[in-house]
Amino acid sequence: MDEETDFDVIVIGAGFAGAATAFQLLKEGIEGDRILVVDRADPIGGKNMTGGILWGRELDAFKEYLGNWEMDCPGIERCINHKKVGFLNNEDALFIEGRFASWDGTGGTEEPSQRSAWSVLRAKTDAWMAEKMEEAGIFVMAGVKIDQLNIDGLEHTSYDARDLTDPSKDSGVGKAQKWKVDSLPRDVVDKIRNGTITGIVQGGEVMTCKVVVIAEGSNSILTRGYDFDTMLHAQSKDDMLLGIKEIIHLGKERIDERFNCFPGDDERPPSGMAMELALSLYREMSHEAWEKYPNTKGLYPRCGGFFYTNEETVSCGIIVQLKSLPEGLHTYDLYQAFKAQPAIAALIEGGEAIEYGSHLCPEYGLNRMPHRFTRDGAVVVGDAAGLVFANGMQIQGMNYAIHSGKLAGAAIGNCISRKDVSAKALDATYTKSLKASFIFRDLKRFKSATKFLNHPSNFTWVPELLGKTANRVFREIGEEKIPAEKVMLKTRKELRKINKANKKGMGFFGIMRLGLLTRKL
Repeated sequence: MDEETDFDVIVIGAGFAGAATAFQLLKEGIEGDRILVVDRADPIGGKNMTGGILWGRELDAFKEYLGNWEMDCPGIERCINHKKVGFLNNEDALFIEGRFASWDGTGGTEEPSQRSAWSVLRAKTDAWMAEKMEEAGIFVMAGVKIDQLNIDGLEHTSYDARDLTDPSKDSGVGKAQKWKVDSLPRDVVDKIRNGTITGIVQGGEVMTCKVVVIAEGSNSILTRGYDFDTMLHAQSKDDMLLGIKEIIHLGKERIDERFNCFPGDDERPPSGMAMELALSLYREMSHEAWEKYPNTKGLYPRCGGFFYTNEETVSCGIIVQLKSLPEGLHTYDLYQAFKAQPAIAALIEGGEAIEYGSHLCPEYGLNRMPHRFTRDGAVVVGDAAGLVFANGMQIQGMNYAIHSGKLAGAAIGNCISRKDVSAKALDATYTKSLKASFIFRDLKRFKSATKFLNHPSNFTWVPELLGKTANRVFREIGEEKIPAEKVMLKTRKELRKINKANKKGMGFFGIMRLGLLTRKL
């Protein structure tokens, strides 16, 4: 590692994971002009429609570079102090709602007073972070798509980037599937999959470095092409999700009024609301699809909804498991049905859709992670490393991206100072600290939560039972009042009679098994 390189570290991806890695490298004593951050978008953030809720104050670690980020960053929209979890059927909506004064961070509460959740629009946030990296002296290049990594002792012209991810012809399916790369000479294949990574290749030009950081987000082509992950693993339809999202402009005043939000002042950002939703909206649509495509009979879309407030817009969308989608149903129609649900329609009334998009990503967790996080001269961080978490009450990923970037930056700085950037050295620092972090504790503790979240009942009879029961318990139409327990039992009996698909799942033991799964939420 004594040979001089163009850079000490090249970071591929300027999102939260890549930016956190770069800032941490500065803190470790790596000079800014020895750090290169490349991103395929031009301008940076231009291809990122992603948003969501940023949990935790991980960015406080970089105050010397970011200043008062929660007030100054244009993509940090609202501080979330209002959280909902909801169950929606075609007519009813039942919400579990909480407003938390301690989340305002103004003091005087029994619980720790701290702002720790913000709605984020990543296009604006990533652009601002890139500016801050440049101000700190880091070399940032936009509009650079990396197809190949440079490998010690291997000419990049000896293979094509498509060889890594394209299947070879007539080689079988499933575990028998082969890839174009498998037909290359054995020594070339071995170096591609296990050689020392020494930089990047872009447009035929090589830029060398001591360590490459892969931070290009979910569905990382480099991660699976260079054998951090396997091709079969990465392209499996199991646990694959498609997110559909719209940005709807309502205006700040209307959002403040409609959602009872604090408007913000010079010392405190405006407040906002976020919610996750279990949906049972697609029974009739599914039955119609079954008639045309009987091969998918019995499938109901496992589809959840999300909604959160930004400063002048709201983010509204659904996430559907692709494997659960009956043939003939289109995700756009699922989203339109979600928007038409009365409770959602009321929230977006008078709004104008200004952005629409979709994004394919794995449901990650421990079962979908790459099989390694390091190679000689390289590490993988953030979404590219599968660091995403959901337990039914929260969806987290951006904070994990930042934290993994911090750990990677610290580990790389240590390894460069010791002149050892081998996979063994990077494992002993980065992988070890990552697996000892709260990220892995979360993923392990709530691993079984996916069994509940993916249970078919949450997308069929559970929202119907809860919504109809609550409707009947709370209403007053001149009928005799009966205890809530009896209302639920009567409603359960009706639903079992109406739909044969409910009968087994709503049996006594089915409900008991479902209840036991909720313990891990």
